[in-house]
Amino acid sequence: MRILLIIPDRYSYGGAVRFLERLLGLHVRYGIETALLLPEVHGDNPLESLATKLGVKVLAEKSRTRGNTAPFLTPFFDLLFSWRAVRSWRPDLLVVSTSDPGRMSVALYFTIPLLYILHSVPETPFGKLPRFYLRIGSLLNNRIMTVSKAAAETISITMGIPPDKISVVYNSCRSIQHKPKADSPVVLTAGHFVSYKNPHGWLEVAQSVIQQRPDTIFVWLGDGELLAPMREMVKTLGHEDRILLPGFVTDPYTWYEKSQVYFQPSFRESHGIAVLEAMSHGIPCVVADTGGLPESVINNETGFVCPPGDVTCFADSILALLGDPELHGRMGLAGRLRTKEYFSEPEQEQKIVALYDHLLKKTEMR
Repeated sequence: MRILLIIPDRYSYGGAVRFLERLLGLHVRYGIETALLLPEVHGDNPLESLATKLGVKVLAEKSRTRGNTAPFLTPFFDLLFSWRAVRSWRPDLLVVSTSDPGRMSVALYFTIPLLYILHSVPETPFGKLPRFYLRIGSLLNNRIMTVSKAAAETISITMGIPPDKISVVYNSCRSIQHKPKADSPVVLTAGHFVSYKNPHGWLEVAQSVIQQRPDTIFVWLGDGELLAPMREMVKTLGHEDRILLPGFVTDPYTWYEKSQVYFQPSFRESHGIAVLEAMSHGIPCVVADTGGLPESVINNETGFVCPPGDVTCFADSILALLGDPELHGRMGLAGRLRTKEYFSEPEQEQKIVALYDHLLKKTEMR
């Protein structure tokens, strides 16, 4: 089997990168001959470095698509980006992995079967013409894959893709050896500093919890456009010793080991790999009732699920976990068991390989 894995986005870190790290590892373990197509970038590219380390061939092409590119031009530019690699590599199967719904959708119309992996969902519904274009493309020898049932439903509604053409394969995480939790009350969040992650609501919750329990430390790992303004706000509030914003870190796992609660107050979330990683470390989670988050965190069992934006519910849930060791231990253990059962790497790998086989068998039957 020869696969051309197309990455149209300029990833540097985050859940999509961790997914791709695992996907490349899967290809190596299964002996799948793979080429990785990436946009040309200046400086280091973590995916290129990983591919080189694993012995995966890397192809780089210029990508003319920008954030302000007119939507009707995007398929044309994506075709220019990908056609040379498709022609030279001659794959049996194409795999597109993107966090930008619609990017590289032109590959739906290639003669090669395609697995189109979407890590996020559109913020607003697509227009009639793009919906028609995507619907017809999805009806060919292709499959759409996403990371939660909530994401699949949203993609079908907003992009016009038939539900039976969408497969759900949950994100995965490694099983972690159980370690005793540190005594210090650290509340951890990880992700990009962007508006839909609700950093301002997060800061309100942090202030509320610290007011009631002054020894609590809130930590948000990640970079993004709102990081600098958030640091200024924390400085103005005088909470720099209690609210830590270290930015992007190469090893987030040391922070999981220090933390007692994981907190994700997003307004929108397809699934959330960081939530799974926290659960695998035995950390109870407090999350918003949005997207795929409640498919991972079971309310009152592995943590607490609160209405989006409900500062009081978030703060009370965090305080309950910090103040009740028995509750914390019970929910932490339940979370670890849930990740092993539903979100393990072998489970994810088996489902992805099954999708590959399904697409290739359909091609052989034609």
